Amino acid sequence: MKSLVGRILSILFMLAGHASAADWQAMKPADFAALPAVQARVAFADFNEDLMAAAIFHATNRVRVQLGLTPFAHLPALDRAAAQKASIGILQGQLTHENPLPLTATPADRVRAAGVDYRAVAENIAQQSLLDLPPGVTEVGVRQRGGRNEFYRVDTKQPVTLQSYAAFADNVVHAWMNSPGHRANLVNPEFTALGCAARPMRSPVARHEQVYAVQVFCTPR
Repeated sequence: MKSLVGRILSILFMLAGHASAADWQAMKPADFAALPAVQARVAFADFNEDLMAAAIFHATNRVRVQLGLTPFAHLPALDRAAAQKASIGILQGQLTHENPLPLTATPADRVRAAGVDYRAVAENIAQQSLLDLPPGVTEVGVRQRGGRNEFYRVDTKQPVTLQSYAAFADNVVHAWMNSPGHRANLVNPEFTALGCAARPMRSPVARHEQVYAVQVFCTPR
């Protein structure tokens, strides 16, 4: 089995040639939100990482505008820095901003490696469930149906489906806004540029669908 460092290096080489399929971040927020794919429930086996990153970007800017702050500019290089963190994060098994590789060990290292000259950098990370549960409901059961695990609400016994791209993005930004340290990054008026990334993963405990989400904030020089 590859070591963690070896697996990380393989991911970095893969990311070096990765390009976004569409510049969804350049769309007007209302036009992006109206896309059928954005409102569609996530198909975990066909998870669109670029679409989820764009959904998180637009959800973040909606919050900024609501607070009377200038929306973030999209900087694709920051998407690459965020993608490095997300791809490495799903291998580490813990929420941490650092990794074992010296050249990309910290958020600042990753932004520098992406080619951005900056005055300030910050990073938000989250590992959050994709299950579509109403507020306050966190307990789910699991049963076998059709040869696969099916998650269901314990209170209603009804199957639990996955969220849409839009709903997950709104929920993860809401979670960051409810955390003082993450909120401070998100509403900091000195940060002017944003990059986002998302990677699908399964909970190591419950084995249900989750997303590792990353925001990278920057004040370029």
